[in-house]
Amino acid sequence: MSSGNNKYQKRNSIVFSHATELTLVNSGDDFFKRALGIIERSTKTIHFQTYIYIDDSTGKLITDALAVAAKRGVQVFLLVDAFGSNDLSNHAIAAMLKSGIQFRKFSPLFNRYRLRFGRRLHHKILLGDETEALIGGINVEDKYRVQGPETPWLDYAVYIKGNVCNDINIICESLWKGKGYRVRRKKLKQILDTSTLNSDTIPVRISQNDWLRRKDRISQGLRNALRHSHISATLMASYFLPGMKVRKLLKKATKRNVAVRVILPGVSDVKLAKKATTYLYAWMFRNNIEIYEWNDTILHGKMNIVDDKWASIGSYNINHLSRYSSVETNVEVFDAAFCQTVKKELDTVITKCHKVTYSEYLQKMNMWQKFTCWCAFYFIRFLFQLEFVILSKE
Repeated sequence: MSSGNNKYQKRNSIVFSHATELTLVNSGDDFFKRALGIIERSTKTIHFQTYIYIDDSTGKLITDALAVAAKRGVQVFLLVDAFGSNDLSNHAIAAMLKSGIQFRKFSPLFNRYRLRFGRRLHHKILLGDETEALIGGINVEDKYRVQGPETPWLDYAVYIKGNVCNDINIICESLWKGKGYRVRRKKLKQILDTSTLNSDTIPVRISQNDWLRRKDRISQGLRNALRHSHISATLMASYFLPGMKVRKLLKKATKRNVAVRVILPGVSDVKLAKKATTYLYAWMFRNNIEIYEWNDTILHGKMNIVDDKWASIGSYNINHLSRYSSVETNVEVFDAAFCQTVKKELDTVITKCHKVTYSEYLQKMNMWQKFTCWCAFYFIRFLFQLEFVILSKE
């Protein structure tokens, strides 16, 4: 491990696990072919945990593969978020259970005859036999696997092999069983402490954000990387609403002449979030942050790289919802070769983006636009604060 990475490790006493294989995966056929491969190769257990699981053609494809695995004796555990997968029909669920798939909804919407907001399971993990896994931001839905001439939503995952899959298994089991967090955190630390790194392995950390369980590793990792940045930082964010701490770190970074770029959706599936993010454009221009908008499809990716030495990829959005309300999982990588792959991908995306200039921004943002973006920003901020209060009482 190079000494250049020490600055990212020291702050949070990061303990690493290791991977023997690490591959950046794109949405579309790249992701779903790998997912089917993991399912088909599994002989003992499969954990599949995701936010959105829809019974469309993509959902049926994955369900059929899981059912085949269950029939050959594989224990299949499918955990979906109750809110995100609310459109999954009872008929589809009954068919899953009949085929031998063990199915559960995370955080049901109604609990004791009242509407329950609670934590949301936002991460996306597929783990086979505790030996290979996919972690990212890609849901099980046709939007991420569009067939024919159309292009799927832009998103990413990481394919992983190695002892790091032990850590992923503990996360999956803890969420599936719903109890035993204290014991399992101790076990996870023991596994990480006894992991050995050598020239044939890649140092990685499976980071979680789960505020109600006192986990803030993804947020800490991002802040720590920005705090020690010297050259560059590129952030790809689908719903970019950073809090004050991250904004201060970005501002300080640009004052140190760090080149900061953000890749944002030109068109969003959540129009209110897009307007709220646009409200921050003026602040970004004042702080010399370059803004690139992706217009080819919906941008849903969450991928960050700092100084080409640290990368974080997964389900975590840079906003308060991901930090305080959702269960998120990212892969943090401290490997120069993999970071070069991430850099190349982000650079390629930027060449296909529209760079927003300050003069263009001023032309488009009349008084009405500024007012609606201001309203959107502070309305979402109010909703985040309300959600925080509700979570604090649970």
